[in-house]
Amino acid sequence: MVKCIVKILRERGADPFIVPAMGSHGGATSNGQAQILTNYGIGEAVGARIVSSLESVHIGNTPDGVSVQIDRAAFESDGIILINRIKPHTDFHGEIGSGLLKMMAVGLGNADGAREFHTWVGRLKHEHLLRTRAKVVLDTGKILFGLGVIENAYHETAYVELVEASQILNTEPVLLKQADELMPSLPVKDLDLLIIDKIGKNISGTGMDPNITGRWFDITSIWQESPHVTRIVVLDLDEASHGNALGIGLADFCSSRVVEKMDSKITYTNAVVARNTATARIPITFTTDRETIEQAVLSLGAGLPANDVRLIHIQNTLSLATIVASESLIEELGTNPQVSSVARPGEMIFDPEGKLKPIRTY
Repeated sequence: MVKCIVKILRERGADPFIVPAMGSHGGATSNGQAQILTNYGIGEAVGARIVSSLESVHIGNTPDGVSVQIDRAAFESDGIILINRIKPHTDFHGEIGSGLLKMMAVGLGNADGAREFHTWVGRLKHEHLLRTRAKVVLDTGKILFGLGVIENAYHETAYVELVEASQILNTEPVLLKQADELMPSLPVKDLDLLIIDKIGKNISGTGMDPNITGRWFDITSIWQESPHVTRIVVLDLDEASHGNALGIGLADFCSSRVVEKMDSKITYTNAVVARNTATARIPITFTTDRETIEQAVLSLGAGLPANDVRLIHIQNTLSLATIVASESLIEELGTNPQVSSVARPGEMIFDPEGKLKPIRTY
């Protein structure tokens, strides 16, 4: 999509460049954010250079007195085109979530903009802040249009809409409804144990999506909604997350390799700027996957026989097309219209070092 837009702009005589619009991600450094884009294949491969400095300029205040910032290079350009996936947010529910408005209100302001936004979240609602801050950005006249992308339950592009700047505030809520209807979900609403192969910022803004796990958070606390999951186990951190383990605090247990791969500076910078300190806490940790899972099962209580544990194993919260479930769930899954087929039961497979066989290889 980016390559196509760059090509069309060049055909019309423009000299497009790419600006990261990711707030405090990438350790809140220009090199870190440029590297994230490069690893996603965005940069020279799409025919445009990356301009990443994290320098921002103040462009005004909302009616509530909230300062609004925007990336200097973007602001000094002739115009800005937004490209973002539209989906339910991981921090709150509302008519808007993660998308073009959030990119304007938070991401495009770099670390300064993200910090200002999250400073006010305790006093003003997320959605109100997103709307009012985005309105200040729109009033500059710098936004040309936005490309809103919606994915289906298989993490595939399902719909793309080009939205004129003047229509973004009204169109994004409609697109979010479509995205919400296409979101995947766990086929069971009551679980004793959810095993997740990998978390990461490339998977969800909070490492694992609360819209899938039902495990939500605020500034200091964590709670469980639907689906109800008693224990969450995380086994690994995705390499594409670049050491950012934000979201690990939503787990009850984790394998030691998650902690070993965690870059504390990057993770804690993201947590502090976003005021999501609860999501950066390290849970109970064991050396091997086998021991981690065994201890998680033991924590469920002596009154629950192992054969009755309601367990689901997933690759990550984006990839739910194939799951592994405990034998106690077979009958329930067999009558669920979301489930297309149920394979024969088998043993959980661990290698000699106690590492669980990843879901993608079953």
